Amino acid sequence: MHIKNFYIQSIPKQLLIGFFIGLWVFLFLFFVEPFDMYQLRPSERSFAALGYSIVAVLTYVIIIPVQRILYNSGRSWSILKEILLLVSLLLISGITSFLFFKFILLPNEPNTYEFGFFFSQRVFPTVLLMLPMMIFLRWIFGDKTIPETIAGTQKKQTIVIKGENKAEVLHLKESELVFIESANNYVKVHYLLEGTLKNELFRTKISVLQKEFPFLLKTHRSFLINPSHFLEWKRESSQTILILKPAVTEIPVSKTYKKALVEKFTNPAE
Repeated sequence: MHIKNFYIQSIPKQLLIGFFIGLWVFLFLFFVEPFDMYQLRPSERSFAALGYSIVAVLTYVIIIPVQRILYNSGRSWSILKEILLLVSLLLISGITSFLFFKFILLPNEPNTYEFGFFFSQRVFPTVLLMLPMMIFLRWIFGDKTIPETIAGTQKKQTIVIKGENKAEVLHLKESELVFIESANNYVKVHYLLEGTLKNELFRTKISVLQKEFPFLLKTHRSFLINPSHFLEWKRESSQTILILKPAVTEIPVSKTYKKALVEKFTNPAE
């Protein structure tokens, strides 16, 4: 199940969530005085609350790249990935909080808690209480649409056709490219501009464009077509012709490519 509203790409938003988490930890420890915080002197209690809040912020900063790694494995966000992120937060906060407790807050205390007790009786309950607030913040600041997915889709849909001359550049969406035909040392690119079929010449080879844009299909040694514009077949005496929309353009089909093309358009899902 995808839950893209919980994925956050923006680093400033992530840092803002980290700040709110740190503030929550400070207020909770300083005013509620849970666990054995009440035994500390006011100055020690302030130092402990501030220290743990900084640890909370740093912990959330550390898991920002973890979130990126999880998202990049599949380019989506799911409940499982959200759970893995929260588990990572729990484990890292446990380690960093214990290091602060052991080596900064009470460095000279010989009878301090062991990690297992500290984690289960101090860190876990605190994270559990903090969880609803963190989930709410992640939902509020989460991307309602995932920018990477949109960018990735646009990248796939947008193509750039270039000729040997640096001035020969044409930016198109895949859907706007209709077909390409060879013209001696040039190729003629036929494309749609606001619904009208246009064409431009580029000094390049059709074989180069075939390698560069593998979604194009070869119908003839001199023609490449965009399969999304296929309309129908036409037979004219012994010649098989392929009709492209929207301008009802006739494209010759050679025997070499006919079988593969027939199978392609007969079974479009393959």
